[in-house]
Amino acid sequence: MASGHLTLLAVGQVLQRSLEPAHSRIANGGGRNSSIELLRIIAMFMILAHHFIVHNGYDVLKLPLGPERIFFQLVMAGGGKVGVVIFFSISAWFFLDKEQTIKSNLKRVWIMERELLFWSLILVTFYLVFDRADLSMKLMAKSAMPLSMGLWWYATAYAVFLALLPFLAKGLKALGREYHLALAATVLVIWGLTSFIPGMIKINDGFFGFIYLFILISAYKWYMEPFTTRQVRLMIGTGLGFFLLYTCASITLSLLGHDMKIYITGDWKLPVIMIGFGMFLLFDRVTFHNRTINRIAQSAFAVYLITDYAASEKLLWVRLFNLQDLYQQPLAILQILGILLAIYVACTLLDFIRQALFAVTIDRRRGHWFELLWDKVSIRVHNHSLSTDDRFIRRSRSLKTMNNH
Repeated sequence: MASGHLTLLAVGQVLQRSLEPAHSRIANGGGRNSSIELLRIIAMFMILAHHFIVHNGYDVLKLPLGPERIFFQLVMAGGGKVGVVIFFSISAWFFLDKEQTIKSNLKRVWIMERELLFWSLILVTFYLVFDRADLSMKLMAKSAMPLSMGLWWYATAYAVFLALLPFLAKGLKALGREYHLALAATVLVIWGLTSFIPGMIKINDGFFGFIYLFILISAYKWYMEPFTTRQVRLMIGTGLGFFLLYTCASITLSLLGHDMKIYITGDWKLPVIMIGFGMFLLFDRVTFHNRTINRIAQSAFAVYLITDYAASEKLLWVRLFNLQDLYQQPLAILQILGILLAIYVACTLLDFIRQALFAVTIDRRRGHWFELLWDKVSIRVHNHSLSTDDRFIRRSRSLKTMNNH
């Protein structure tokens, strides 16, 4: 029993070390690849810019047709969808480097839940004290259980994906090369090619979008020849070409009196995936190390949690930085980007404080509660198995004795 317990603890220590973001461990075994970390920062800034447009108190379609409106719709609103693809691709790519276990993925969910709970409680307290007008009873209830109640859609969808990832990865591996590539081609037809046509079937749920991307990324990494840099650039250029084509269509419709969003920049559209995954492949081919970049990238998720909290959306994008007040200012685009950069920096500094407050706990006891619980469950299952085997042996011996008599 003692040796078994030591084995469980040893496995737990290995898994605990593996909880660091997979992209942080590069081939030579040292430090983080700052190229990927820089891409993470860029992706989160794109998502922040997207939120400024889509959650703003002033509808971008009410702006007069011109360069500013096109930039807001194409670059800022559309760029956020690309940012989501990039952010998920970073995780998915490196999940494929090692076998996924139920324990390690549930631990990832548990650690993420602690960060969500920290920020939800801090934010609900802040708005209770300083801005009750933007805080509803429903939001307060969600803040008590942020993950299970879907306070942040990305976090909840990602947690479900993590919980099912060990089974999904094993299932895809079991398919083999031929059927996996056939599956990738099938989903590309169902949700990829049809994404160019309005009114066709689409993916509305973030969790299914993650599975869709994971099928494509795993098929590429496991079974396909790596794209050359030229092919990657061609893929990104093709995606951008479709962005511009549909932007021209949107402008034409606006001139005819039909103001509409740029259709092709929506959730999980094929050009969005082409640009997002292509950008990841380009950044993944560069390796350098910079402590400042790596430090800032650690707080990218916190920027999302702070700014995409429902009360924060009202405070930031409806009351403080309303598009109606900003777009008429000189150099409006530069001013808005500067405001978003300042918000990003402020949120990052707040997360630095969180990390400093909990540095000792994170370093010394990260996942300790989960380790103890898992060990107890494992030992109990092991004991139950032994006792079941003992009962079976005793029963067999009893039957043998009866037969001999």
